[in-house]
Amino acid sequence: MTQRAHRTGFSLVELILVLAIGTILLGLLLPAVYSAQQAQVNRQTINDLKQMALACHSVNDVYRKLPPAFDAFALSKQPMSVHVYLLPFIEQDALYKKFLSDEKVSDVKVPIFVAPDDPSSDKQELAGIQNFAANLRVFANKGFQTKYDADMPALGKTEPGNASIPRAFLDGTSNTMIFATKYGFCGEDGGSRYGSAPNTKTAAFFGQNHAQVKAHPSDKTATFQLRPEGKVCCVNPLMAQSFVKAGIAVGIADGSVRVVSATLSPETWNAAVQPNDGMALGADWNN
Repeated sequence: MTQRAHRTGFSLVELILVLAIGTILLGLLLPAVYSAQQAQVNRQTINDLKQMALACHSVNDVYRKLPPAFDAFALSKQPMSVHVYLLPFIEQDALYKKFLSDEKVSDVKVPIFVAPDDPSSDKQELAGIQNFAANLRVFANKGFQTKYDADMPALGKTEPGNASIPRAFLDGTSNTMIFATKYGFCGEDGGSRYGSAPNTKTAAFFGQNHAQVKAHPSDKTATFQLRPEGKVCCVNPLMAQSFVKAGIAVGIADGSVRVVSATLSPETWNAAVQPNDGMALGADWNN
């Protein structure tokens, strides 16, 4: 009597079950791997953003207001940028004193200002680079006078500002961006430098224009440029650039840091940029 051979393969049902389990496990694993990679790449960038956001609170505690976007402030009789006024609060007091003495020091490299994951800065001179652009709608008076869904007026040689925490943040400090990443080198002669005025091609600012579309590599109406190539990097209007395609790292007025998704709607972006519009942030802010 012949014996029936043992079956060694999978049935269709078993195969489908194995594939389903594999897909679920892969779906759970990939986000964890991606998060770990992102944390490793952006750890220093996020830490520096946080230090700058907290430095703003220190300035506010001392002077009862935030520094202006670009104007005379505190001990300075000459207009300087908000980034320069943060120097003594990020362990750069000696450099700040040189600025006060009118020394030509705007090309000095400040480590905390330089993000290690800026795609534009690879093997290039980093003197004077500022990878964390300041929100014009917070640090410039014109920003407070502009509707959240409208462009700011043309920028001048100086941009005074009188914002303070928490008085000026009617929407709440946890709902307002004050810094966002920006390329150190942009286009042929643009970029981001901490000593530059807002009306220059190397201004370390963003938020002059309101967003009309989601993040995009080359659209000048986007919330921010999504890791643009050098040729399409927008010098004007002043806008931020992300270092990764997943989104952009931003500093929040409450001292925290988050990565804003590339899928964020322009309405939510505009509301998060404007500190006093009375607009609630969309549900996509938490994506």
